[in-house]
Amino acid sequence: MSSDFATNRFYKIEDLIELVKEKKGRDAIYMIYVPVDTDDLQSGMDVYVGDVPSFDDDDNEVFPESVIALGLERGYMQEHFEDVVDVAYKQKPTASTEEVIRCLNHYAQHDSFLDLH
Repeated sequence: MSSDFATNRFYKIEDLIELVKEKKGRDAIYMIYVPVDTDDLQSGMDVYVGDVPSFDDDDNEVFPESVIALGLERGYMQEHFEDVVDVAYKQKPTASTEEVIRCLNHYAQHDSFLDLH
């Protein structure tokens, strides 16, 4: 895995978690996209780190062309993803990526942090 963070590319979810854990890409502005109809993040899945949506004159969200062409949908806002990863490793510095994925899925469903203690 490259230790460099870049937008508009795919990452294995585990690699993205590791980059976020290492505070990479914090100055970038991005959204994480997943395949359409993805209910939960899974180990080994590819996620796309892309540009954030824009808005049209009627205040409707307009996804970047690359996201539409790839058949993806919104997965996580950058700040939510980073917050969940940060909280998980603060609670349990030895957390596995599977535990962090469980935390991310919990947050997506309940809008609250999963306690790893």
